[in-house]
Amino acid sequence: MAQVTLNRLTKHFDDTPVVKGISLTVADGEFFSLLGPSGCGKTTILRMIAGFIFPTSGTVLFDDQDVTHVPANRRNTGMVFQNYALFPHMTVFENVAFGLRTRKVAATETRDRVARALDLVGLAGLEQRPVPQLSGGQQQRVALARAVVIEPDLLLLDEPLSNLDAKLREETRDQIRELQTKLGITAIYVTHDQEEALAVSDRIAVMEEGVCRQLDRPDAIYRRPANRFVAAFMGNMNLWEGVLETDGGRTVFRHASGLAVDLSAPRSSPAPTDDDAPAEDVAPSFDSDGPVYLALHPQAARLTEDEAEGTVGGVVTTRRFKGATVEFTVDAGGVAIQIVENAEGPMAARQPGDAVRVRIPGDQAIILRD
Repeated sequence: MAQVTLNRLTKHFDDTPVVKGISLTVADGEFFSLLGPSGCGKTTILRMIAGFIFPTSGTVLFDDQDVTHVPANRRNTGMVFQNYALFPHMTVFENVAFGLRTRKVAATETRDRVARALDLVGLAGLEQRPVPQLSGGQQQRVALARAVVIEPDLLLLDEPLSNLDAKLREETRDQIRELQTKLGITAIYVTHDQEEALAVSDRIAVMEEGVCRQLDRPDAIYRRPANRFVAAFMGNMNLWEGVLETDGGRTVFRHASGLAVDLSAPRSSPAPTDDDAPAEDVAPSFDSDGPVYLALHPQAARLTEDEAEGTVGGVVTTRRFKGATVEFTVDAGGVAIQIVENAEGPMAARQPGDAVRVRIPGDQAIILRD
């Protein structure tokens, strides 16, 4: 196992900066995810950690050892690639044993270690199966076994589930997390899938254009996004621009359409810092100068028939049945409100064109400055 430290890591391709001064520490035994859209620099960071490419500037440390310019074959890392990178002309056994043979491990030990690795990933008995005869999920588990059989200090996974269907992706995701926990190995996982990162990670670094926009626990990032990019990227978040006003001692968010939300001590998002420590809840403190953004999870808003204070009238424009839940979009005087209702709830049968009321709980709102 290893602690990984990146210190002001940058990477330019020609004159184009792809990674811009990233500094972070991945703890020994941690499952750490680099999350972001395509082109944000997350795979480039992973490849610099692996030693496949070298940084333009900055350092990479494994524990206290500087490995910035150490080639990949001397870093003792296991890598699982997006396209699996298996040898199609080899059997399952030969693929998993490949790394051991290049390290000149004795034949008897190789057989034993390959058998243990295949048992760990649930492929015992398939040693002699040709790779082309395996399903996509089985091939991914062969790639995982090949990565862990060498007993690496660090497991690196580059979007390993992107080629799998939804159900298999969820199953394999959970298997990877279970295997990492069982082995106690440090893992760095690259993905653009928010649900994947939230489900398996101890901590997540949310990336945009080569910069880390927020680094924290999954629950903290979901509940307290540091800025508009993180709020929008982490799900189908309601995000409205407006201003803050004081009304009878209350702080009110007001949209240009006239929509007003009594904030009632909302969870104000803390400003991002360079500290890797998880952000803590902070007491709300508002400056009424300039525009702000109100973020609200769709699960917090509610359809209602109640016309009490704190509700707003609107018309259902879209309805999407998702099995256990129903997703609605309501037009409230020009403001689109995303709402998620329980499919068994009393308002779940509402249809496009229906007039409804929406309850917007100010105490679950998040106020962002940028």
